[in-house]
Amino acid sequence: MSKLEEMLKYVSEHNDFYKNRIKEYGIKDPTDITQWPVLTRKELQENRYNMFSDGYKSKYFNQQLRRQSSSGSSGVPVNVYWDYKDWYASNMSLWRKRLQWYGIHPNDKYVMFTLNALNIKNDGETVYYIKKPENILSVNVSLIKNHNGYDKLVDIINDFEPKWLYIQPFVLNKLIQAYKRTDKTPPTTLKYIESIGELLSSDLRRRALEFFEVPLANMYGSEEMSGIAYESPNQQMYVLNDNVLLEIMNENGISNCGEGETIITNLNNIAMPLVRYNQGDIIEVANINSSRCNTQIIHNIGGRKLQEVIIDNTSINAFAFSEAISTINNQFDDVIMNFQFLYSRSSGKLLCKLVLDATRNEWFSSVQAALIYVFKQKFNILLSNDDIIQLAYFETDGYKQRTIIIEE
Repeated sequence: MSKLEEMLKYVSEHNDFYKNRIKEYGIKDPTDITQWPVLTRKELQENRYNMFSDGYKSKYFNQQLRRQSSSGSSGVPVNVYWDYKDWYASNMSLWRKRLQWYGIHPNDKYVMFTLNALNIKNDGETVYYIKKPENILSVNVSLIKNHNGYDKLVDIINDFEPKWLYIQPFVLNKLIQAYKRTDKTPPTTLKYIESIGELLSSDLRRRALEFFEVPLANMYGSEEMSGIAYESPNQQMYVLNDNVLLEIMNENGISNCGEGETIITNLNNIAMPLVRYNQGDIIEVANINSSRCNTQIIHNIGGRKLQEVIIDNTSINAFAFSEAISTINNQFDDVIMNFQFLYSRSSGKLLCKLVLDATRNEWFSSVQAALIYVFKQKFNILLSNDDIIQLAYFETDGYKQRTIIIEE
């Protein structure tokens, strides 16, 4: 019996939520994944305290389970609970690949960058961090608001002498800027960088490889599932099929290959199993061995479906926006220090908030014109200075921040 069949057999016998789904959907063979319905995010939110397998609800009440929380685009937290032994088993899939492909061991020293602010009122410059356990430096980057904070972070990282970084792309970008600004070099102990969370643009990958001169790999995962796929040294994103079953849903139904929404079954979480969970990402999956899709690779991660916007009948996602900003920074030598895209479905407006280098605020008109040109070239969208772009000026963190409003 395969690992998937063992999980499906277990939930059919030891989980009341899935027993009810078997009755509701008339499932004849619970070990056949094709008979199971898709679990939506809404269903998970509404039933998150009713999905414990036998014996695990008492562990939940006694705080003996590990909670993984994902806020999601709706703003309503999704909490997934794990038995600690299953959480470690789930992560072993990723650790085996790290060791095999990049020589990274769990005991190696590394830096991770947390995003929780912890209700601390901060001056924007003080760097809050902990070393627990001793081989992990956890830095709270949510509280770093200006150049001085990131400049101090460079010294903290260098003093720690990590072997690798577990880092989000936006933090990686700021870290490169801080090293260049302070004219300091990364620690000689650094051998590897792992990009997580948001999508890594091709431009930032190039700049990181050129600056740090160490291997860089993408890790695609989620709080609900742990690791989903991992990038090999040949830049192929392999699905971690001993941790998850990944399927694709589109207009043709659900299959193991193709392009569409991610439908994922975790193969390790016994406490709160997720069977055919619709995570909401849009990806393209292919098989490198045979038409049976035994070994899956991800060709493209298009971003969250809810992050897509439609302008002039053209679908644009967050990754495309990031690429557009990268194009501008290539032209203007990193003039854009920070950016944010906000889309309102009700008003049909897309806000692009830019923070420019304080020494080059007068470049804004040129940056504005270049951004309009990039949208035309990349997305074939006809924009107009008068009708589409409006400007709002205000101060933030010592920089001039302008808002560009792009309307449908």
